[in-house]
Amino acid sequence: MNGTRTLVHLFSVALLLLWSAVLLYFYLSERVAAYLPPDGIFRPMVLVSGIGLAIVALFNLLTINSEEAGCEEHGCGHDHEHGHKHDGTCGHDHSHDHAHKEGTCGHDHTHEHHAGCGHDHSHGHKHDHAACGHDHSHDHAGHAHEHHHHGHGILEESGWPGRIAAMLVLAAPLTWAALQSPDRYSANAVINKGLYNQNYASTTRADQFTLRGDTAAAPKRAAPNVTPQPAEPLPPPAHLNDPAAVAKAAPPPPDKAQSYGTFTLEDLKKQVPQSKEGNFILEVPEIYYTAGDMEVQKVITGQSVETIAQVLPEKVNNAEGHRLRVFRMLVQCCAADARPYSVPVDFGKKAPEFKDMTWVKVTGKMAYKQEGGQTVPIIEATKVEETTAPADAMIY
Repeated sequence: MNGTRTLVHLFSVALLLLWSAVLLYFYLSERVAAYLPPDGIFRPMVLVSGIGLAIVALFNLLTINSEEAGCEEHGCGHDHEHGHKHDGTCGHDHSHDHAHKEGTCGHDHTHEHHAGCGHDHSHGHKHDHAACGHDHSHDHAGHAHEHHHHGHGILEESGWPGRIAAMLVLAAPLTWAALQSPDRYSANAVINKGLYNQNYASTTRADQFTLRGDTAAAPKRAAPNVTPQPAEPLPPPAHLNDPAAVAKAAPPPPDKAQSYGTFTLEDLKKQVPQSKEGNFILEVPEIYYTAGDMEVQKVITGQSVETIAQVLPEKVNNAEGHRLRVFRMLVQCCAADARPYSVPVDFGKKAPEFKDMTWVKVTGKMAYKQEGGQTVPIIEATKVEETTAPADAMIY
């Protein structure tokens, strides 16, 4: 292997190791938790892929000198075309077009002879260079050893500018993503995913978060006459300071809350843990889906609850500035399809200020109001304080 191809080979090994290192870094640092759910094969496949790429890279490195073993010699079975001039004793000027292997290869040689005698000699014979007595002058300048041109991808076939460009394309975006990509959504990204466009009567994934539990006796939340309504996109972030624009972007009136059979305070206590202060500890999506169940609403109204969530300013029905909006990102498959589930928090007075996207622990009593043609679950806050993010920032 010549020097250029050795260097190209080493660059290829380095690229494989880089990709392996990035995958292993995301897995071992647990950053992968911000992008993929814990169940299923998604996270384990990141580890398996990283290890697999490292093995391939090390194998290529160890076999660097044996990549084309046997192809450097003419005896590898490839045909070579030679152009010869022969000076013999016949006085003819022979111009040979040979298809042969040199030495003792024993291949057939076809010659075309052109002499000054005006004869056109076309010979088909076996040629033994050692015994024929001809003086063979081989012109290898135009000798086409096609078997030496093996495809090895763009790094092998391109010139150095092309190779450098290819390496940058393969290495730069991945490196930048590993070092610079945020593990959390920005405030604008959350807003554009429908933070203020909530359909509280939706039954999408309602069974996962129902407070009725998952027993066989528990009625299913999805009633035949309830059709999930997708949220409409909001205007660009520049318009979010205009209450009228935000209100205009609100979803159409959804279906009303449904009755799914009896539900009691005892049922609530069986299904939901309580803090030492007696607060029901709920996730935001659980609070969200109570708006579609009339019987649960009757039980939980006035009960003290607490939840941990991220906070943003309230832009809907907040003319007096008494509210904040808390939310959690809910993931179906991966972080790319995450969407915010949010509920308003009402303080009954000027709401405290928090930096956007701050994690807070909210304690208050549950209430429900008719706003925008739908039943909206509201936490009437008695206490809110900044807190640390949970182990899983997104809910799966």
